[in-house]
Amino acid sequence: MMCGLEIHQRLVGRKLFCSCIPNDGNGGSEKFTRRLHTVRSELGEVDSTAKAEATRSRTFLYNAPLHSTCLVESDEEPPHPLSPSALHAALTICSLLSSRPVDELYVMRKSVIDGSNTSGFQRTAVAGLGGAIQTPSGPLPLQAICIEEESAGIMEAKDGSAQYDLSRLGIPLVEIATFPDLRSGKEAQEAALAIGKLLRKTGMVSRGIGTIRQDLNISIPEGARVEIKGVQDLSLIALTVDLEVQRQEKLISVLNEAKSRLSGKPVPESIFDITDTFSSTQCQMVSKALKGKARVLALPLPKYAGLLGIEISPNRRFGSELADYARAFGVRGLVHSDESMEKYGFSVDEISELRMALSLKQEDAFLLVVAEEKKARAALSAAFGRAMNFSIIEETRRASPDGTSSYMRPLPGRARMYPETDVAPILITKEMLADATEAASSILATEEETASALSSLNAELAAQLSAAKGLLTHSPAHKSRAPTPELSAYLAALEDGIDGKLAASAITNTLQSLKREGTGTRTLDEERLLAALAACQEGVFAKAAMQGVLREMCRDASATPQSAATSLSLQKITGSALAALIEREKLDLAGLMAKYRLRVDATEASEIIKKKKK
Repeated sequence: MMCGLEIHQRLVGRKLFCSCIPNDGNGGSEKFTRRLHTVRSELGEVDSTAKAEATRSRTFLYNAPLHSTCLVESDEEPPHPLSPSALHAALTICSLLSSRPVDELYVMRKSVIDGSNTSGFQRTAVAGLGGAIQTPSGPLPLQAICIEEESAGIMEAKDGSAQYDLSRLGIPLVEIATFPDLRSGKEAQEAALAIGKLLRKTGMVSRGIGTIRQDLNISIPEGARVEIKGVQDLSLIALTVDLEVQRQEKLISVLNEAKSRLSGKPVPESIFDITDTFSSTQCQMVSKALKGKARVLALPLPKYAGLLGIEISPNRRFGSELADYARAFGVRGLVHSDESMEKYGFSVDEISELRMALSLKQEDAFLLVVAEEKKARAALSAAFGRAMNFSIIEETRRASPDGTSSYMRPLPGRARMYPETDVAPILITKEMLADATEAASSILATEEETASALSSLNAELAAQLSAAKGLLTHSPAHKSRAPTPELSAYLAALEDGIDGKLAASAITNTLQSLKREGTGTRTLDEERLLAALAACQEGVFAKAAMQGVLREMCRDASATPQSAATSLSLQKITGSALAALIEREKLDLAGLMAKYRLRVDATEASEIIKKKKK
């Protein structure tokens, strides 16, 4: 087995070719429609993926939020110059991975007419070549590091149309492509994790669900290269690789059997209109479709009986593969003879009449599609072509949440690329490279500082702090010390002389607990959190009151640690005041803490009680 990775990670900052800032705010939107068509590459060829999409002849509806889009996203205005911050991030990542930066950066157009880009192409550019990432299995060589624009987000797909939101269109991405040197699903997952960790250390990438995608390129002996797109969860990579190997192996077995049955000679394609057979059917799916312009078309598969029902992946059969090819032409799916016809509501007489109309023998199978005639014929023809191809086909597949995948479209080739004439080439200067090298050195120094700072914590707390995200915001008054505001706040706390365990516990346990209860912790920035930690260490309030104080500071953006403790009556009782309280209450330590837990430090109270007993 051979496997290579393509990691796509969003970069922070403005969009790649305009000044719009991606955000989720409200502010109205504009809507418009487009139809896209194929174009020839600089080689004079039309890409196979574009050809396949063109046959669907779809209309695309776009929603363009006013707060995060402009005329560039709607393709009514040429792209602006490429974002300097995105280019700096890409060159910094090249430096970290020992990738050789290009002398001059050329933006290319990559044909994409599935509606995910209003222009009919995606802009991309190679920033660096070569390099390696260190993984538990050793160094993994890299092919290239690219910078490109994110696609639009699909909202809804219907027959003959699809709707997209343009908020994310144009967000800068860094793409890291490895050589196909991975030899197992486990190695692929380890490599993806190593690349993801390195990208997060830069502090230049977005974090959260949907900000990183993994594409897998997989092949086996006697198989073919297949690209599985959009693996969102790192923990699914190993399973996805292993299931694709299994799929190709089992598919080879099925296709070899089909080839043997047909003596290696594919049969001619014959499509029959059998609508009259089902004119009075009780099958709701068919009767409802026939009220429109749909027709019932069927196609015989000689000697294929029993093959369509063979499982090639969990809950997926050979018939599922053929149905995927049919769906690519806009139908909802197909019915095949290895399925239970009763579950669809077909009668025994209807199936018998169908088999007679197709002149089927016992060893023969059939495919059936219900759709508008032109669409149904194209779908059946595609499914038949797949069934009669006795080899694994190079194709692009869509990742599923269970680790399986489904056919999307043919695998694109060189014909999809042609030069972008609206963006001038960018000369990579010595100053750019020096800035990138300096940034990379700073990142590595911060990594070393962070590792040293975390070493004083137990392994569990250190891991929680390293993984913490979305709990704080960076403070404008503080220079970020680490990739995340959580780690940055921890390093700043240590520098200010604050106890490391106090700081780490407040960031992980306390803020996480507040977030789980629904408190908006991101109203806190590093500066305000550091003020709360300092106040606690100085004795303004007890450690046990930290959650209450921080909750109040999250609720009221103007609240200070002192004002929050006062308003909640959580000022710490300490020194002579605590000794007087113990004398007055006449309680043992357990009783005292049960009554004053949020205002008294147990260690201090214990010492006073011990002295009193002596």
